Amino acid sequence: MYLEHFSLKDQPFRTAPEGSAVFMSQQHSKAFVYMDSSAWSPESFVVISGEVGSGKTTLLKKLMHSIDKNLKLIHIPYTNLEAADLFYLIARQAGIEIQDNNKIAMMFAIRDYLASMTRRRIPVVLAVDEAQNLSFENLEDIRMLAGLEDGSGAMMRVILLGQPELREAINAIPQLAQRVKLHFHLHGLSEEETGRYIAHRLHVSGYRGTPLFEGELISRIYQISRGIPRLINKICDGLMLCAYAEGRSHIEPNDIEEIRDDIMASDIAQTQDDVVSTTAQVARQGDNSEALERIASSLERLEQRFEQFFNRIDRKDSKQ
Repeated sequence: MYLEHFSLKDQPFRTAPEGSAVFMSQQHSKAFVYMDSSAWSPESFVVISGEVGSGKTTLLKKLMHSIDKNLKLIHIPYTNLEAADLFYLIARQAGIEIQDNNKIAMMFAIRDYLASMTRRRIPVVLAVDEAQNLSFENLEDIRMLAGLEDGSGAMMRVILLGQPELREAINAIPQLAQRVKLHFHLHGLSEEETGRYIAHRLHVSGYRGTPLFEGELISRIYQISRGIPRLINKICDGLMLCAYAEGRSHIEPNDIEEIRDDIMASDIAQTQDDVVSTTAQVARQGDNSEALERIASSLERLEQRFEQFFNRIDRKDSKQ
């Protein structure tokens, strides 16, 4: 869209950056160290939680690209699973030939695989993204797998990544909570980190001109995004598109108010607040179907608003 206009070699505000485009704030670096420790720490069980768009999956991708070849990482990227699906996905990722889809049979096949890898001194790490969607039975199964041992200790290390409610789900199973060795929660970036994040993303994308985002504009982006990287990306992308559409090589502070409705920043932030508030209510009240329905409704509205945002951007791009 605006790469040539701003003399960029790559899209600066991609939703899922990789390599040098990943911005490692102090808290992201700490979370990554916790995750990386699973590769060399026996009996490791790490939980990384954070709001939608806070960078959990980005950290996992970074880990996947940096792990030692003598380590086996089993990645489960989706978690709306039926009872035996988790074992089936683990078996497929591990390359285990399944003779019987029976859950018990798969469990023993996985145990034999882990024992074989332990004898070969190859650590096995199970990494589950969006783990807040795991059922009680799934979490119990993970607890059981994390507890499988041979003479030298546990045969599988575990990383669970998910939204804040994951912690409540884990704490609801005392035996599982006791196995968690490290837990870290990713908050939004600070205002100062928001400015450095934007500058970093522009720099690695090839921008070498005068600063596009400064002072008051950074403050407004921080206020609206609450420091959540994914929302920062959407706002900055919208601002650059606005400047490009008007033929400007700079961004005005009042641009953010002009595009705010187009990118639905306020609505998205408010919907996130609704999700967090309702989730906290469920945690206080226990299993409440009405509250769970409100969470589902809030998440659905958030997804719809993201989709509407992308549709608007696509329409603008097609006209230009």
